[in-house]
Amino acid sequence: MMINECGHPLCKNCVENLFARNSGNCHVCSRLLKKNGYREQIFDDPLIDKETAIRRRLRKIYNLKRDDFPTLREFNDYQEREKNKDTIERNKRRLDEDQKWIEDNLRDERAMKNRINEVLAQESKENENTAVTDTKAIMEELRESNVAAEIILDRERKRQIEKELEEKEEQEKRKRIHKELLQDRKRHAESMSFTSTMRVAGRPYTHQPLDLVINGPTLPSMKDIETMGYLTHMKAASAGRVAGGYTSSLGCMRAIFESRVDLLAF
Repeated sequence: MMINECGHPLCKNCVENLFARNSGNCHVCSRLLKKNGYREQIFDDPLIDKETAIRRRLRKIYNLKRDDFPTLREFNDYQEREKNKDTIERNKRRLDEDQKWIEDNLRDERAMKNRINEVLAQESKENENTAVTDTKAIMEELRESNVAAEIILDRERKRQIEKELEEKEEQEKRKRIHKELLQDRKRHAESMSFTSTMRVAGRPYTHQPLDLVINGPTLPSMKDIETMGYLTHMKAASAGRVAGGYTSSLGCMRAIFESRVDLLAF
C-alpha cells in the first residue's frame, strides 16, 4: 500500500491510474496531492504512519544536532537562526534610512497631488458659478442699461480674455514649481549613497606576549609558582577577586618580579 501526507492509503496500481498527470485529489478527503508524495506504508495503522512521517520531517528541521552538520560553524549558525528567528524577521521588515526617505517623499508627492486636484476642482466649480453669475449680470445690464450692446459685450470679452490669461499663467507657475520640486528630489536621490557603511580593512589582531628584560635572575613560570611552594605564605584570593581575573599566583609573580628586576644591571 502507498500513503501520502493526508494519511489515506491507496494501492500502487490505483496511484498510477489516478495520478497519471502527476497530481490529483485524494479519494477520501479530496485534498490535492502529488504523485511523487506517495511512499510505501510502513505501519498497519495509517494514522500512526502519518504521525511518524510528520515527526520525522519535524526532526529534520527543528531537532538537528552537531552530527547533522559538516562543520561547527554551520551548526552554530543554525542555532543562532533558530534562537533569533523573530528578531531576524523583524529586521528584514525594518526600513533603512534610504527606504524611509523614499517612502516619505512618495507620501508627500501623493499628498501634494491630492491637494492640487482638490484646488483645481474647487477652482473649476467656482469658475462655473462665476460664469453663471456673470451671464445673468450681463443680461441684466443689457436689458436695463442705455449703453450700446456692442460696448458691453466687447468689455466682457476683454475681461474674459484677461481672466483666461491669468489662469493660464497661474497654471504654468504651478507646473514650474512642481517640476523644480521633482528635479530637486531627483538630484538629492542621485547624490545619496545606497551602499552600506564603509568598513576599514586591516590586519587582524594577533596577540604576542611581551618580552620583559628584567636584568636579573630568571623568573619562575606560573606552573612553578603553583607547584614549588611559592604560594605558601601568600594570602588566598577572595571569590570576588578570582571572578575579576586576579589570582594569588599573579600577586606572587609581581612580588618576585619587583624583587629581581635590575639586580644584575650594575
